[in-house]
Amino acid sequence: LYTSGTTGRPKGVVVPHRMVAWNGYNTAAGWQLREDDVSPIFTPLYHAGGLMAFLGPIFTIGGTIVLHRGFDTGEIWRTIERERCTVVLGVPTIWKLLMDDPAFRTADLSHVRWFISGGAPLPRYIIDAYNERGVVFKQGFGMTEVGVNCFAMTVEQSYAKAGSIGRPMMFTSVRIVDEDGRELPAGEVGEMWFHGPHVSSGYWNDPEATAAAWTADGWFRSGDLARRDEDGFFYVAGRRKDVIISGGVNIHPAEIEAELLKHPGVEDVAVVGVPDDTWGEIGVAFVLPRRGAVPSSEELAGFLSRLLARYKLPKVFVFVEDLPRTPYGKIVKGALRERFLEDRE
Repeated sequence: LYTSGTTGRPKGVVVPHRMVAWNGYNTAAGWQLREDDVSPIFTPLYHAGGLMAFLGPIFTIGGTIVLHRGFDTGEIWRTIERERCTVVLGVPTIWKLLMDDPAFRTADLSHVRWFISGGAPLPRYIIDAYNERGVVFKQGFGMTEVGVNCFAMTVEQSYAKAGSIGRPMMFTSVRIVDEDGRELPAGEVGEMWFHGPHVSSGYWNDPEATAAAWTADGWFRSGDLARRDEDGFFYVAGRRKDVIISGGVNIHPAEIEAELLKHPGVEDVAVVGVPDDTWGEIGVAFVLPRRGAVPSSEELAGFLSRLLARYKLPKVFVFVEDLPRTPYGKIVKGALRERFLEDRE
């Protein structure tokens, strides 16, 4: 299976059978799936999320999959009602698109046990919107290289620990480490490392990338930043490659994006770091305005200044008509960075 390639070229991940089996067993047990569960799949099956996040585990427990030919928000809501779907997986972009569809306000969701999001940090306002509709909303985390599901939480924990991806599942070991590989205490942000029978064998025909990502004793360096609280629950802070180092200070784009999405004139946003002669790097916010809205750079900067420290504010706002995405809905930040640098030349 190939990675999504949001920060570089996609890499082929070698998937031995033990990964598929352990992902199925672990997810069915950790997520408390049942044989009467019904789930729609509307994401590409050549992607780990579509193929292994739910398809494999649902088959493992003996449940039912409703397979879509493509992505259409209205059809998805009709399917959830008609087939009485109980558990649904998506990425934050998908949940926002579904939330913006008129059917979100009227769909019968009485049979839904819970929805779950993965693939990228989930803004809190999306969780709140679905909670207001009476839906339990969980957040998970997975990667093509690690099987793919790694964390789980109960329904009660999804409310008490809103915004968390949960605690590691059975036989999944997770470390939060600094740049030298030293484990960090609770509350500090560092890179997540994974170990267990669900971890891949390496990258296809790429020994250099394999050696860079796997330690000699089998730990996988994810490149994702997170923190762990005192109760053992994990919270994603973004990709390590996405961190903006401006004036020697680390800035996490996911935090800025979550706040900008609260602005009524913003449909979607991506924040990336670009080289700067003075600061080393500066943050650039690519903003997709809502239809009919015309927010200005000054307005958005003023909005953010009430929510974030001044050093975190993007130095540049670029208003766009679309954001480049993978077929799974993730924003391709590398393409945005290249577009900005080309325009600047």
